Amino acid sequence: MSGRSAEYPKPLAHYLRVKKLQIFPVLRRSDFSGQLVWSAPDGQQWTLFFNRGQVVYGSGGVHPIRQWYRQAQARWPEPALSYQVLQKSLAATPNSSWLQSWDYQLMQSWLSQEQLSLQALRAICTNVVVDILFDVVQAHDTQYLLIRQPALDPRTLPISVDDGPTLLPSVTALWEAWLEVGLETYSPNLAPIIQHPEPIREQVSPRVYASLMQLLDGQRSLRDLAVKLGQDVLNLTQALQPYFQSGWIRLVEVADFPAIDRPDPPIGSRVQGDHRPLKIACVDDSPMVCKAMGQVIRAAGHDFLPITEGAKAIPILLAQKPDLIFLDLVMPDTNGYEICGSLRKISRFKDTPIVILSGNDGLVDQVRARLLGATDFLSKPMEPVVIFSVIHKHLSPSKP
Repeated sequence: MSGRSAEYPKPLAHYLRVKKLQIFPVLRRSDFSGQLVWSAPDGQQWTLFFNRGQVVYGSGGVHPIRQWYRQAQARWPEPALSYQVLQKSLAATPNSSWLQSWDYQLMQSWLSQEQLSLQALRAICTNVVVDILFDVVQAHDTQYLLIRQPALDPRTLPISVDDGPTLLPSVTALWEAWLEVGLETYSPNLAPIIQHPEPIREQVSPRVYASLMQLLDGQRSLRDLAVKLGQDVLNLTQALQPYFQSGWIRLVEVADFPAIDRPDPPIGSRVQGDHRPLKIACVDDSPMVCKAMGQVIRAAGHDFLPITEGAKAIPILLAQKPDLIFLDLVMPDTNGYEICGSLRKISRFKDTPIVILSGNDGLVDQVRARLLGATDFLSKPMEPVVIFSVIHKHLSPSKP
């Protein structure tokens, strides 16, 4: 009898969590159209859109942009789904009734233009909804609200999620497996970062160690990493669990990407009422790195200043006075440490954001860069949306 009482709380907690999903068959039977909104005490909110009882799409949580971008990027036919592509596509995309979700509208547009297949878009929507449902199940004390809306016009070609007999069971099975291996308190939205590299170096091959140092930089969530590596998030998190428990790898919160909107001018191209475009500099000896970064920055409406000779960087920066500086750590004639330290001694650059770029994400490099005044430290190569996210993070209008 004592054994039963000891086991009782866990199944009960599990039952109460997954019970949230029982509303789905009810909404399906009632042919519900509109929004199902879950909210948590910490302010998080998740919205699922229904059309005639079927799940169309979902949004919300801590990373609404990330959760869409990682799925869309994985299925986009081009090498990179750049901010320029998103901004241009969204500008030409009309609003769609009450479902005011820019990512859904983009996918509708891509579908009608045959840029992506229906199969790929349904996979994006389904995976986004699965992530949302898992987060809702994992969250404590959620409440829901139903907002009934008219059914969508069939001419809008709504993308229905593959919500057949496998959707809810797959979420339930993932949650059960998550509990079974002791991951209940681990959110897949957290980002792993290596805290103590030396013990890890001793346990893995040099190739695996180099890969871990590049990937586990605190800038990618567990879900981001799983999609990037083509792995299941459960298996990936379970593989890293011993390192979490030993303290060698730490899980940290990571910011969402900035919203892709229809702004004019683009988000981040103005700061606190200043009507000039921002000037972003990149000091890197690689012309290819500067060229790639320049394309992203100019597409976002900023001025770009490439500097490929590190020894000449400081005089050029003094003359041009950029608002933010991307600074390569390793260059043939100097290094990012020296340039960063020298810039911080100049009053003009005392508060200018300086973001160190490096192919080596070692903790020692990061600590040294911070001590010399670096504002941020990112690994190369960076995806276009990450570049824009950094600019938004350090130069957004809300920043004091």
